[in-house]
Amino acid sequence: MFRQVVVCRWSKDVSDERKQAFRDAMEGLRDIPELLAMKFGDDAGHFEGNFDFAAVMDFADFNSARDYVANPIHQAYVRDHASQVIDERVIVQHEWTE
Repeated sequence: MFRQVVVCRWSKDVSDERKQAFRDAMEGLRDIPELLAMKFGDDAGHFEGNFDFAAVMDFADFNSARDYVANPIHQAYVRDHASQVIDERVIVQHEWTE
């Protein structure tokens, strides 16, 4: 299995509506067949300085993750949502087994 973890900070002055549109668009990523599992959510807000949002995505292997990135649904998500609301992001990718 191949896992990708993405952690983001919102851009300044992003409206709650734009953040929700981003979350809704993330739900649409589930339509990409290479994405086997995904969990995401906002930071709980317990500590100052945390990033604002995190997503964990699982794929069969690295090639499946590459196909996911190239999928038109993902490309539209990046263009129309992620690039509009995210100021900073950190990505960690790793292989894992159950």
